[in-house]
Amino acid sequence: MIVRTYFVLAAVLVTVACGNQPLAEATQVTPSGGGGQAGSLDTTCSPTDQAQYVYRPARLQVVEPCVRVVGTVVSSSAEADGDVHLQIRLDPPYQGVLRPGNQFEDGNLIVEPVCQFPPLQADAIRVCASDPDPLLGGLPGVGEHVWMEGRYILDSQHHAWAELHPLYRWGAINQ
Repeated sequence: MIVRTYFVLAAVLVTVACGNQPLAEATQVTPSGGGGQAGSLDTTCSPTDQAQYVYRPARLQVVEPCVRVVGTVVSSSAEADGDVHLQIRLDPPYQGVLRPGNQFEDGNLIVEPVCQFPPLQADAIRVCASDPDPLLGGLPGVGEHVWMEGRYILDSQHHAWAELHPLYRWGAINQ
Protein backbone atom coordinates (compact mmCIF):
# COMPACT_ATOMS: atom_id res chain seq x y z
CA MET A 1 0.00 0.00 0.00
CA ILE A 2 2.82 2.41 0.89
CA VAL A 3 4.66 1.61 -2.35
CA ARG A 4 1.48 2.23 -4.35
CA THR A 5 0.91 5.57 -2.57
CA TYR A 6 4.47 6.70 -3.32
CA PHE A 7 4.14 5.54 -6.93
CA VAL A 8 0.93 7.54 -7.42
CA LEU A 9 2.45 10.62 -5.75
CA ALA A 10 5.61 10.29 -7.84
CA ALA A 11 3.55 9.96 -11.03
CA VAL A 12 1.58 13.10 -10.20
CA LEU A 13 4.73 15.09 -9.39
CA VAL A 14 6.46 13.94 -12.58
CA THR A 15 3.38 14.91 -14.59
CA VAL A 16 3.30 18.37 -13.03
CA ALA A 17 7.06 18.91 -13.14
CA CYS A 18 7.17 18.00 -16.81
CA GLY A 19 4.40 20.44 -17.52
CA ASN A 20 2.05 17.77 -18.86
CA GLN A 21 -1.32 19.24 -19.80
CA PRO A 22 -3.85 16.43 -19.26
CA LEU A 23 -6.74 18.69 -20.23
CA ALA A 24 -5.22 19.54 -23.60
CA GLU A 25 -7.72 17.52 -25.61
CA ALA A 26 -10.72 19.05 -23.82
CA THR A 27 -9.63 22.66 -23.55
CA GLN A 28 -8.41 25.53 -25.61
CA VAL A 29 -6.01 28.13 -24.28
CA THR A 30 -6.83 31.66 -25.36
CA PRO A 31 -4.94 34.91 -25.02
CA SER A 32 -5.63 36.58 -21.74
CA GLY A 33 -3.14 39.35 -21.27
CA GLY A 34 -0.97 38.78 -18.23
CA GLY A 35 1.56 36.81 -20.21
CA GLY A 36 -0.92 34.30 -21.60
CA GLN A 37 0.39 32.58 -24.70
CA ALA A 38 -2.15 33.01 -27.48
CA GLY A 39 -3.51 29.71 -28.76
CA SER A 40 -0.65 27.69 -27.29
CA LEU A 41 -0.79 24.47 -25.34
CA ASP A 42 3.00 24.34 -25.28
CA THR A 43 3.73 22.33 -22.17
CA THR A 44 7.36 23.37 -21.92
CA CYS A 45 7.69 25.55 -18.85
CA SER A 46 10.51 28.09 -19.06
CA PRO A 47 11.45 30.35 -16.16
CA THR A 48 11.58 34.10 -16.70
CA ASP A 49 13.74 36.66 -14.88
CA GLN A 50 11.08 37.30 -12.20
CA ALA A 51 12.63 35.02 -9.55
CA GLN A 52 15.34 37.61 -8.90
CA TYR A 53 12.67 40.13 -7.81
CA VAL A 54 11.34 38.08 -4.90
CA TYR A 55 12.25 39.85 -1.68
CA ARG A 56 14.01 37.81 1.04
CA PRO A 57 14.36 34.72 -1.18
CA ALA A 58 16.01 32.65 1.58
CA ARG A 59 12.57 32.04 3.12
CA LEU A 60 11.52 30.07 0.02
CA GLN A 61 12.67 26.52 -0.69
CA VAL A 62 12.75 25.93 -4.44
CA VAL A 63 11.30 22.53 -5.36
CA GLU A 64 11.22 22.98 -9.16
CA PRO A 65 12.30 25.99 -11.24
CA CYS A 66 9.14 25.89 -13.33
CA VAL A 67 5.89 23.93 -13.26
CA ARG A 68 2.49 24.28 -14.91
CA VAL A 69 -0.77 23.81 -13.03
CA VAL A 70 -4.43 24.15 -13.96
CA GLY A 71 -7.20 25.35 -11.69
CA THR A 72 -9.77 28.01 -10.84
CA VAL A 73 -9.00 31.33 -9.17
CA VAL A 74 -10.96 31.49 -5.90
CA SER A 75 -9.52 34.68 -4.40
CA SER A 76 -7.14 37.54 -5.07
CA SER A 77 -5.57 40.00 -2.63
CA ALA A 78 -2.89 42.69 -2.71
CA GLU A 79 0.00 42.27 -0.28
CA ALA A 80 2.20 44.91 1.36
CA ASP A 81 5.28 43.59 -0.48
CA GLY A 82 3.80 44.60 -3.86
CA ASP A 83 2.84 41.04 -4.78
CA VAL A 84 -0.65 39.74 -5.42
CA HIS A 85 -1.81 36.54 -3.69
CA LEU A 86 -3.99 34.39 -5.90
CA GLN A 87 -5.59 31.31 -4.37
CA ILE A 88 -6.07 28.59 -6.97
CA ARG A 89 -8.37 25.59 -6.47
CA LEU A 90 -6.36 23.05 -8.46
CA ASP A 91 -7.95 20.61 -10.88
CA PRO A 92 -7.57 17.01 -9.59
CA PRO A 93 -4.59 16.03 -11.79
CA TYR A 94 -2.55 18.88 -10.25
CA GLN A 95 -3.40 18.49 -6.56
CA GLY A 96 -0.20 16.51 -5.99
CA VAL A 97 1.73 19.79 -5.69
CA LEU A 98 -0.17 20.73 -2.52
CA ARG A 99 1.41 20.25 0.91
CA PRO A 100 -0.22 19.90 4.35
CA GLY A 101 0.46 23.60 4.95
CA ASN A 102 -1.91 24.50 2.11
CA GLN A 103 -4.78 23.54 4.42
CA PHE A 104 -4.17 26.92 6.09
CA GLU A 105 -5.26 28.41 2.75
CA ASP A 106 -8.39 26.24 2.44
CA GLY A 107 -6.45 23.62 0.47
CA ASN A 108 -5.64 26.05 -2.33
CA LEU A 109 -2.33 26.71 -4.07
CA ILE A 110 -0.94 30.21 -3.53
CA VAL A 111 0.31 31.88 -6.71
CA GLU A 112 2.25 35.13 -6.41
CA PRO A 113 2.92 37.44 -9.31
CA VAL A 114 5.62 39.71 -7.85
CA CYS A 115 5.95 43.50 -7.91
CA GLN A 116 2.47 44.16 -9.28
CA PHE A 117 2.21 47.56 -7.58
CA PRO A 118 4.52 49.78 -5.48
CA PRO A 119 5.18 47.96 -2.20
CA LEU A 120 4.46 49.44 1.20
CA GLN A 121 6.80 46.99 2.94
CA ALA A 122 10.23 48.61 3.35
CA ASP A 123 12.35 45.54 2.54
CA ALA A 124 10.51 44.98 -0.76
CA ILE A 125 10.72 48.55 -2.12
CA ARG A 126 14.28 48.29 -3.50
CA VAL A 127 13.66 44.83 -4.98
CA CYS A 128 10.53 45.87 -6.86
CA ALA A 129 12.07 49.17 -7.97
CA SER A 130 14.81 47.19 -9.73
CA ASP A 131 12.34 45.02 -11.72
CA PRO A 132 12.42 46.38 -15.30
CA ASP A 133 9.76 44.05 -16.69
CA PRO A 134 7.20 42.79 -14.17
CA LEU A 135 4.43 40.53 -15.42
CA LEU A 136 2.12 42.94 -17.23
CA GLY A 137 -1.28 42.80 -18.86
CA GLY A 138 -3.51 41.98 -15.95
CA LEU A 139 -4.25 38.97 -13.83
CA PRO A 140 -7.06 36.42 -13.97
CA GLY A 141 -10.28 37.19 -12.15
CA VAL A 142 -11.98 35.20 -9.44
CA GLY A 143 -13.86 32.29 -11.00
CA GLU A 144 -11.62 32.11 -14.06
CA HIS A 145 -10.29 28.66 -15.06
CA VAL A 146 -6.60 29.05 -15.95
CA TRP A 147 -3.27 27.41 -16.53
CA MET A 148 -0.36 28.98 -14.67
CA GLU A 149 3.39 28.54 -14.82
CA GLY A 150 5.81 29.56 -12.12
CA ARG A 151 8.56 28.57 -9.75
CA TYR A 152 7.32 25.81 -7.41
CA ILE A 153 8.41 26.60 -3.85
CA LEU A 154 7.65 25.86 -0.21
CA ASP A 155 7.25 28.97 1.94
CA SER A 156 9.08 28.38 5.24
CA GLN A 157 7.40 31.38 6.87
CA HIS A 158 3.89 30.15 6.11
CA HIS A 159 3.49 26.54 7.29
CA ALA A 160 5.70 25.33 4.40
CA TRP A 161 2.73 25.63 2.08
CA ALA A 162 3.33 25.20 -1.63
CA GLU A 163 3.26 28.18 -3.97
CA LEU A 164 4.09 29.22 -7.48
CA HIS A 165 6.32 32.18 -6.59
CA PRO A 166 6.84 34.03 -8.80
CA LEU A 167 4.21 33.51 -11.45
CA TYR A 168 5.87 33.49 -14.90
CA ARG A 169 2.86 33.37 -17.22
CA TRP A 170 -0.78 32.31 -17.37
CA GLY A 171 -3.67 31.85 -19.76
CA ALA A 172 -7.40 31.34 -19.65
CA ILE A 173 -8.91 27.95 -20.45
CA ASN A 174 -12.20 27.96 -22.32
CA GLN A 175 -14.19 24.78 -22.02
